[in-house]
Amino acid sequence: GLQGDRGSPGYPGFKGHKGEIGLKGERGKSGITFTRWGRPHCPSGTATLYSGAAAGSRHNRGGTNDYLCLPSTPSYLSSSIQSHSPLTGVEYETWWSSAYIRANYDNMPCAVCYASTRSAMFLHQASYTCPSGWSREYYGYLMSEAIDGLGGSHNSTRSTICVDSGARAVPNTGKGGNIALAYMLSVECSGSQLPCPPYQDGRILPCALCTK
Repeated sequence: GLQGDRGSPGYPGFKGHKGEIGLKGERGKSGITFTRWGRPHCPSGTATLYSGAAAGSRHNRGGTNDYLCLPSTPSYLSSSIQSHSPLTGVEYETWWSSAYIRANYDNMPCAVCYASTRSAMFLHQASYTCPSGWSREYYGYLMSEAIDGLGGSHNSTRSTICVDSGARAVPNTGKGGNIALAYMLSVECSGSQLPCPPYQDGRILPCALCTK
């Protein structure tokens, strides 16, 4: 016989039970690297990728504007060349400050560090503490090249680094030599347009390396 008419749709069925929770995914990659200036090892809770000596161009010549952290055991790709920009060690120039008087004229060590559980960092300048919720990896003082007329002729402009408060020397190196230099930074109030107070003329500026 003839096929009958199609029936009306049925009512929706009941909602099924919620499935089991899936397996936890792998933890996302994280971690940061930073340089600890003035010490040959990294803070507790971090890994030392390598340690060595701070380096830069001589204060009275052209070259790199950066302080570099060179490893204690280098590896080379090519032989020496005639035309080049030489690097030297970095010498503390801290004869006028009680904070670093013992390190004066010593050569600065350094270490490159890896913090696997951190994902952000910043250098807190003019402060030796970190904001709430941040961890302090180390603290010390801001240092850079000197101005012309302080201890001789200074034709280079350096980047600014935070040198550990417990500054040490590179083992088996001498003192002095007027190579690449590092001076502590201080406040100048007269004509500088800094807010004085709270800043005070002549005070050396601390720093803290903060991570989270």
